[in-house]
Amino acid sequence: MKKALIYLLTAVLACILSIGCGTNAPPDANGTPPPATSGEQTPAQSEKPKPVYGNQIKDGAYKIEVSSSSSMFRIIDAQLTVAGGEMSAVLTLSGDGYEKLYMGTGEEALKDTGDNCIYFRENAEGKYTYKVPVAALDQDIPCAAWSIRKKTWYDRVLVFQSSLIPKDAMTAE
Repeated sequence: MKKALIYLLTAVLACILSIGCGTNAPPDANGTPPPATSGEQTPAQSEKPKPVYGNQIKDGAYKIEVSSSSSMFRIIDAQLTVAGGEMSAVLTLSGDGYEKLYMGTGEEALKDTGDNCIYFRENAEGKYTYKVPVAALDQDIPCAAWSIRKKTWYDRVLVFQSSLIPKDAMTAE
């Protein structure tokens, strides 16, 4: 009895998987798919936003979000400062495993003299913070992090996001 039930459930599962869950219409007789409807996103519509530069934001301090390519490099707070068209951000990490950052790749950091490394500062809560230059928002920026424990550079990609910047802080440039 158990074997028959297992076979029956396997057959039902196979049927469900072969039917699929899609709601797309099948291709027409020529093999071309139907045009995208207004609810669907085409690649052109889902492109990344254009980079935002310092000269496009009014001087001031703004809370922003920063995404990281690694879950081991979790940014829990980011404060962007814009002054005279230049941007920098103070990043607060969730842990204390990184001694320094380098805005570039780990390979570039190894070749550099070390003067361009950004060392952590402990904030009032004991969290590690780093003040980093920001070339642009909404753009991939390479960043290498030096592991205190492993004594090696780890490559990360950061994206400083413009979504929290108030619209009235954006200039027309």
